[in-house]
Amino acid sequence: MAEVETTRDGAVLTITLNRPDVLNAFTADMHRELVGAFKEARDPGVRAVVVTGAGRGFCVGQDLNEFGEAARDIAGRLRRHYHPTILAVRELEKPVLAAVNGPAAGAGLSFACACDLRIAAESATFVPAFINIGLVPDMGGTF
Repeated sequence: MAEVETTRDGAVLTITLNRPDVLNAFTADMHRELVGAFKEARDPGVRAVVVTGAGRGFCVGQDLNEFGEAARDIAGRLRRHYHPTILAVRELEKPVLAAVNGPAAGAGLSFACACDLRIAAESATFVPAFINIGLVPDMGGTF
């Protein structure tokens, strides 16, 4: 099963984060698939992009179960995965709307904030998790 799905309705490309069992927590594969989805959005027939989450969450940030030994290389992980994802959103010369359907926490909140517009369901919550432990927000949340 793909961790990111794309569907097209006329000139609108919808990108769906597709790990509903873990509230769409980020993985390395999801980042790669997101960059690919934003490349698909460059098609001249696409005029706008909507990003949302499958199930009851938008995105709760990094899947901590994926870290293991890789936690020691956090700078490399940021360069390889998070940076290209945010650049893919910010460099797209089309409007990107985050349709926040549930929790947007940590890097998930920063990802939503990187989009041009955000629309929130009543079930949406926004949690800048790292500030609660004295760290700066992840995934470029302060920019």
